[in-house]
Amino acid sequence: MTAQEAPHTGDAAAPTGRRTRVRFLILLLIFLLTTINYADRSTFSIAGDAASKDLGLDAIQMGYILSAFAWAYVLGQIPGGALLDRFGTKLIYTLAIALWSLFTLFQGFSGFLAGGMIFIGLFAMRFMVGLAESPSFPGNARLVAAWFPGNERGTASAIFNSAQYF
Repeated sequence: MTAQEAPHTGDAAAPTGRRTRVRFLILLLIFLLTTINYADRSTFSIAGDAASKDLGLDAIQMGYILSAFAWAYVLGQIPGGALLDRFGTKLIYTLAIALWSLFTLFQGFSGFLAGGMIFIGLFAMRFMVGLAESPSFPGNARLVAAWFPGNERGTASAIFNSAQYF
């Protein structure tokens, strides 16, 4: 049966993905990346009380720092998806992983900043982590569409989405 003869599944996605065993490795990788992605989002809020005391930040400053990720993530979703469409998932997702890792690392050096620069630096780094992570879910959707046939995409999507609660 060719793609043109495939039964209509009711969605606008491509009718077939690559039916190889590699697709399960791809799914494992996006599950692990999504787990790391959500760990990046939540670890600073867990360490927030200790960080605010150590760095001399008040509750309002911490609120802004913790919100910076979400603001950037929302702002970056559509441009992130457009970049994936234009330049491909492999390039944009690789850059996103490298950048969010780098900005997460830079947060650890905020203690070397002085005075108000601590707040500005942490806010900027949390914002940049959010911006860098914004192509991840559109990238995951593209990978599932490319590697899984239509009748397996719902399950594959549920598996990688479950990583956010892992």
